[in-house]
Amino acid sequence: MKSYVIIGNQYEGIYTQPWSEIKAYTQTKPAPKYKGFETQEAAETWFKQQKNAEHGGEARTYQTAYDGKINWQPDRYYIFTDGGSRNTGNVVGGHVKATDKAGWAIAVFQGNDMKNPVFTDSGAYYGKTNNEMEIFALINALTQALKVPEKVVIVSDSKYVLDTTTDWMYSWQANGWKKKSGPIANLAAWQMVYDLVIKQAKRLQFIWVKGHATSTGNVLVDELLNQAMDGLTVK
Repeated sequence: MKSYVIIGNQYEGIYTQPWSEIKAYTQTKPAPKYKGFETQEAAETWFKQQKNAEHGGEARTYQTAYDGKINWQPDRYYIFTDGGSRNTGNVVGGHVKATDKAGWAIAVFQGNDMKNPVFTDSGAYYGKTNNEMEIFALINALTQALKVPEKVVIVSDSKYVLDTTTDWMYSWQANGWKKKSGPIANLAAWQMVYDLVIKQAKRLQFIWVKGHATSTGNVLVDELLNQAMDGLTVK
């Protein structure tokens, strides 16, 4: 029997009645969050996650810095991430080729010193997609974040990464790592991200910046990943 969850209005809760009866409960102002699940267990898991997110759930959302300006705080680390692929098959019907270069990079800054990163890392591979490299950069950033007790702000120019990290992956996990539209791309990597986020969610924040524009940290990681790709020998 299908279950429905409503969050954020006077009808908040879990329901097992038909959608035709539940739909009216979602037509309020302000509009609530609502979602259907194949099992009541999955609905209960998502409900708990959403309620937990209301209490210090900064890891369940991300800020947007269109102009690259961030309110730097001295008691935090800022980790910039980026990934890319020189996809020569990037045309209609094209795919990444085994000889295409791809890379990722991170840069860690402490406090409001955005001129001198305290740590950088990067890597490059053949035949990987842009999304794979964006996720790999995030995994490396989250791994570094585990090494410090302070709050960590992860800055990315990928809305795919940030939307998944702050929202979609929780639904996938609640549904047994499945989604109705088909297989989850890069599933194993997203499961790693989920585990790393859960371990430190109370210390994490996320920010989106426009890629290769006004953010010096973002420009730096783009340079680092391109250097890593340049370092690959011709395959």
